[in-house]
Amino acid sequence: MNDNKQAAGAKLQTPSQAEKIKYWTSLMPKIGLALMIIGVIMSVCFSYRFADTNLGLMVGFGFIIGGIQVLLLGSLFHALQPKFVQQAKAPAHQSMERVQH
Repeated sequence: MNDNKQAAGAKLQTPSQAEKIKYWTSLMPKIGLALMIIGVIMSVCFSYRFADTNLGLMVGFGFIIGGIQVLLLGSLFHALQPKFVQQAKAPAHQSMERVQH
């Protein structure tokens, strides 16, 4: 019935630290864009009474501002990501004498 002769988990590969960082830094701008879209939709829905006492409108503005912040920080982290990976590889070359002391 099952012609698979490989052992279970034979092709399972764990992602490296650089791949994990790249995944999360590419996800942040998408989250920021989603927050901005939610904010625009909320602001449009609650814009019938444009006043500072309109809680729905103010929360919508907050989502827009927060989404912009997450988008900018995610883009910044994504741009700086190669520098973090290069710095993480540097300490791996230290000698055992330094570690033992």
